[in-house]
Amino acid sequence: MAIATITRKLLNALKHSRTQRRLYQDLRFHDPHLLKDIGLRWEQGQLVSIHGVEETDQRNQRHQAETRDAHETCPYCGSRLT
Repeated sequence: MAIATITRKLLNALKHSRTQRRLYQDLRFHDPHLLKDIGLRWEQGQLVSIHGVEETDQRNQRHQAETRDAHETCPYCGSRLT
């Protein structure tokens, strides 16, 4: 009888632990404010980034344009260098 009780309590503890871990890992159950702090939000049933995902090609093009502009303008007055 005592072994059955100990076994039952152990199984219940394991089930509870597994359920809590699953709830913690599943982002559906997190508070919207916590998700916002992480940088995520729910949109039409999907978890998406607040800031959006930018393609690396677009990022490289923007970086090249910024560096080109930095070399073509005067750092003091901002006029274009010729």
